[in-house]
Amino acid sequence: MKSMAFYNNKGGVGKTTSVINIAYQLAADKKILIVDLDGQANCSRFFVDEPKAGLEQALTKTMVSPAIALSPTRYPNIDIISATPALNDIVSIFYALPEETQRHNAEKIIKETEKPWHAVKYDYILVDLPPALNKITENIISICDYVFVPIELGTFAIQGIPTVTNIISDCGAKFGGCFVNKFDRENPSDIQLMEMLKSSLGTKALNSFIPFSRVVKNSVSYKLTAPEYMGWTFAAECIANLVKEIAEICE
Repeated sequence: MKSMAFYNNKGGVGKTTSVINIAYQLAADKKILIVDLDGQANCSRFFVDEPKAGLEQALTKTMVSPAIALSPTRYPNIDIISATPALNDIVSIFYALPEETQRHNAEKIIKETEKPWHAVKYDYILVDLPPALNKITENIISICDYVFVPIELGTFAIQGIPTVTNIISDCGAKFGGCFVNKFDRENPSDIQLMEMLKSSLGTKALNSFIPFSRVVKNSVSYKLTAPEYMGWTFAAECIANLVKEIAEICE
């Protein structure tokens, strides 16, 4: 099992949409668990009609199992530990816990143990993190096998990448790489910014990207993944390429 967190300290970069589409693509032949740790719960609402509460209790109470918030989804190979706005209210409670308790409560959500709380063996765990950096985020980042950073191209966004990679490094996590969302391949500015990103990050700038596309934007409105909505399009092809590259990194 491999765990990967998706994080950026800036909101609005397409993080949740990426998690949705990546999970769907991986689930073609793998068993996937999504952990939604963003109190906005957008990922949870995509996958289930009524997201279960309880993740906030699992994070703050040692004896509460994450299974309290576990739900199957309409996709046979995807389960989700759902978020609710209650997650926004526990940061100070979590912070007040002893460090070893913080670590334990975070690990029981992500890591396999000799007697895992889940009845299913997952191939991948995908964690949708909020943009806020706090003790919960830090602990989860440090536990996951890889951290991937989605970015929407812009000079300030690229200049902010070292801050994000420093956060990942300070948490002792492995930076899987950065991938671009909403890339406009017909825009000379985007092409130039992509080169700037690759110059800054080297091999940690993924070759694959998610293009600027109405397919990606509109699909979520219909509660569909982009491959389901229009699987023959360039956008769906790009998502497949991105997932293949991420899976190769995680091998």
